[in-house]
Amino acid sequence: MSTSGGPYGVAFHIHDRLVSDARLANISAGGCGLEIQMVDAWDLDTGSVLDNLCIMHPDFPCVPLQGTVVRLLGKVPGKTSGYVLAGIEFSLITPFIQELIEGHVVAHSAQET
Repeated sequence: MSTSGGPYGVAFHIHDRLVSDARLANISAGGCGLEIQMVDAWDLDTGSVLDNLCIMHPDFPCVPLQGTVVRLLGKVPGKTSGYVLAGIEFSLITPFIQELIEGHVVAHSAQET
């Protein structure tokens, strides 16, 4: 589900530093897509682990998740501005939180059609 223009925030830790200005581009029960500024993505690679990943939205409790970068687009040598798109697969998520996200996605997808 695309989250463009919605009331979604996201924050996470990568290599012991906080990234709080990434943008949640999309979300599903299994993961999410993030737009991350290059200044915050310099040490991000496929396989990197995001800790304390919090998706902030009124429908979700702020439960820290863990995610692994499975896709990375836009990170090229010499690029110093703009953002990268990172595909994140949730790796530590409880069934309750996964069902909560899935229900949210289904409800909002039904409203869009």
